[in-house]
Amino acid sequence: MNDKTIHGLMVGGVILLVVLALFQLGEKNSYGENIAKISVSGTAETDVLPDEVLLTLTVLTEGSDAKDVQDRNTQQMNTVITALKATGIKDKEIETTGYNLYPWQEWNPALQKSVEKGYRLQQTITVTTKETTKAGELVDIAVKSGVNTVNGISFRLSTDREQEVREELVALASTKAREKAETLAESLKVSLGDVLYATENSFNNGPWYYGSVAKAVVMEATSAPDIAPEQVKVSIQLNVDYEVN
Repeated sequence: MNDKTIHGLMVGGVILLVVLALFQLGEKNSYGENIAKISVSGTAETDVLPDEVLLTLTVLTEGSDAKDVQDRNTQQMNTVITALKATGIKDKEIETTGYNLYPWQEWNPALQKSVEKGYRLQQTITVTTKETTKAGELVDIAVKSGVNTVNGISFRLSTDREQEVREELVALASTKAREKAETLAESLKVSLGDVLYATENSFNNGPWYYGSVAKAVVMEATSAPDIAPEQVKVSIQLNVDYEVN
């Protein structure tokens, strides 16, 4: 290898190193490093009426024989489900979310120990429906058909409605963030450039609980309990970085 070849390789190597250095600097800049920027946040909120309700219902059965307990519980729960379907509830809106069979013991004060009483079976279903105004009626029908524990009632936005609300709030929060950034840029005597980075910091969307309803409360009522959702505030916050020149 002659001197000219060696010299050419050295020059080529230096040029390559310079090109790589410039590329790395540009790459850093593309991620916002060493770039003047303004960081702002935009918040938006709205009042929304939940369009979906979840009812969690349990049938509890006790007895001395496990098989008998299972049979009676199944029959009782089937009666409940049949009654709910008669109101228009669909199969896909009813889900078994709990099935627990276990030995039943109670404390005997005379013997000063726990004694076997037999078995208990708790079977729980969750009913999800958009018929939010029928929540009280459904609870009443379920209890009269065999449900002996209403574990809870919660209201929420359906997937489609949540997406609609989220898009509306994102648009509004983005506008507020832009207005805030423009005000800051004007005050600092700089011009606002492109968005460098944006992220959703929080989105508050339930579920919103009505609470637990005991069987005794429902059974003593002369009519179905009045259970209805109320409008609640849904909010979102966006963090946005703008380049400034």
